[in-house]
Amino acid sequence: MRLPRKTDLERKIEIVQFANRTRQIFVRLLALVKWAGNAGKVEKCAQISSYLEQQVLLFVDSADRLASLARAALVHARLPGFAVPCAIDVLTTGTYPRLPTCIQDRIVPPDPISRTDRQTTLQHLNLILQHRLVTTGLPPQLANLAIEGGQVRFQVDGEFEVSLTVMGDDPVIPWRLLKLKILVEDKETGDGRALVHRAQVEFLHQLVQSRLFADDRPLQDMYNCLHSFCLSLQLEVLHSQAQRLVHERWGDLVQLERYQPGKSLTLIFWNPQVLGRRVGTVAACKVAVWLDESDPCKPLQITHDPPLPSSDPNLTERAEKIGHLSVEKLLVDSMLCQSHQKLSDLKVILKTHNPRESSILKEAGPTLVIPLLEPCTRSECLHLHVDLHSGALQPQFLGLGKNFL
Repeated sequence: MRLPRKTDLERKIEIVQFANRTRQIFVRLLALVKWAGNAGKVEKCAQISSYLEQQVLLFVDSADRLASLARAALVHARLPGFAVPCAIDVLTTGTYPRLPTCIQDRIVPPDPISRTDRQTTLQHLNLILQHRLVTTGLPPQLANLAIEGGQVRFQVDGEFEVSLTVMGDDPVIPWRLLKLKILVEDKETGDGRALVHRAQVEFLHQLVQSRLFADDRPLQDMYNCLHSFCLSLQLEVLHSQAQRLVHERWGDLVQLERYQPGKSLTLIFWNPQVLGRRVGTVAACKVAVWLDESDPCKPLQITHDPPLPSSDPNLTERAEKIGHLSVEKLLVDSMLCQSHQKLSDLKVILKTHNPRESSILKEAGPTLVIPLLEPCTRSECLHLHVDLHSGALQPQFLGLGKNFL
């Protein structure tokens, strides 16, 4: 805007200066464009230069620290004495015999004992076990034992089997439990599977071992502990069988009245509330399996209501034992005993009304045979037996081949 006011010479000078400045700007722009083509190489060179500078600083710092360490901390430092004896042993013999023996004891296993020494040791251990069993209180329930191979094996049929040993001949050394096996089986509904999990067996193993360490009568305490567990397991097995028996086969003919885990199991059969509509009045019978808390060493106890008659000792003895662990067999034995008693009572009644009555009571599958004629053949006799499912009397003529209710 000021250019028209200037003289001609001044305007020419301004134009030349403007042209010169513009040319310098274009030259710089051209140089910048050419430099941009090689910017990556320049940046890489800058990074290399920066890395080298950092390395130089690290070298300088390391040298400074080493110098400071040498002037301050290592003024009184001295070289240790050279292991001349070790070097002589290695160079002359090729071995080094000066290592501590504890290293060998910890790393190198000892030589195995011979077969003769092993047999001698086991025989001596068997004698120690025999002496320990003679001098300590052995429960009568553990009379089934065997000493072999340096260990004593106790077996209680239907409950458990244990193997014990001792770690020395000192009488105060406690028993050591080697093996524990639970022998309780459910042959009817168990499908051959173990009733006790491995973790439970390990827990029992640790519990029994702790009792063997701490108790004054270790074998008695071991038996009480395992016996109590096995009885509870047997009762659980019977309860499981009873549930399956009710749901799958017998239905409402057998009822599970009460079950207390680890204490008792009560079953009812011939219940008039269930069977009264079909067979009339029938006395209800109960079978209870329970643990005797007053004497924990006893097996499972069985109580019958009404009590079993003593007319057939064989049937009564079978119905008062549960070693087979079959609740159905127990019920059948009880039903047979009650059936035998019913037929015996009926025979007494017939004898009362007819002194010359000559009926026969067969014990095998209780059946009362009543002759109707004199003389009377087998087909002319009235056969009375008790239906095990309902408890009702059922007459039968063998000659006709069918029942008359």
